[in-house]
Amino acid sequence: MFLLIFFVFFTVILCVFFWPFFRKLREEEYRQWFSGWITKLGIKGVLILLGMQMLQIVVAVIPGGPVELLAGAAYGCPGGLAICLTGCAAATTLIFFLVKKFGSPFVDLFFSRKKIKKYAFLKDTRRLSLVVFVLFLIPGTPKDILTYVFSLSDIGFARFVLISCLARTPAIFSSTLMGASVIEGRWRLLLLIFLLIAATGLLGLLFGGRIIAFFRDKKQTQKEEA
Repeated sequence: MFLLIFFVFFTVILCVFFWPFFRKLREEEYRQWFSGWITKLGIKGVLILLGMQMLQIVVAVIPGGPVELLAGAAYGCPGGLAICLTGCAAATTLIFFLVKKFGSPFVDLFFSRKKIKKYAFLKDTRRLSLVVFVLFLIPGTPKDILTYVFSLSDIGFARFVLISCLARTPAIFSSTLMGASVIEGRWRLLLLIFLLIAATGLLGLLFGGRIIAFFRDKKQTQKEEA
């Protein structure tokens, strides 16, 4: 319930914060200025967004939605999706090898021991690739902390990066399409995507915990049977 309240509160705050920008984007002249400004930035703009996407995954408390919206508004849905997925792959790679090198003490720098223990059972779960895919696909699951947890497991590097980025793709695609719809002035599509994201986010918050609990109970049953 707390997560649900936080999700609604955070969504309202984001809408209030970005509303002046969205309102300006309703003007064709302002949209053209914004597109021209992005073009002038050149490769610097791509690198800035790439860095922001990596940062929000490494520093897990930073939300990724605003970065993905901005990427879509700045470079369109295909370009924004490519930038965000590249950032995801790069950040996941960085986390994976740092965790492998320094182990649990490195993870402790970002998360409390209590929080890590809450998800630690996942790293020893059977059919680990499937578990990674499901949990990264579901909206509302703590994907960034799971990146650290799964990096402590025996899953292979290439498989983990591929599966986690593939599972993140639908959510990132929706956010970048939403950002592109803003800059293109497609307000009906924007509203439709927003409602879809909100609905899936709420479902993720309502059922994500139950799915994690399912894997936890299954792991406990496997232990008892062993």
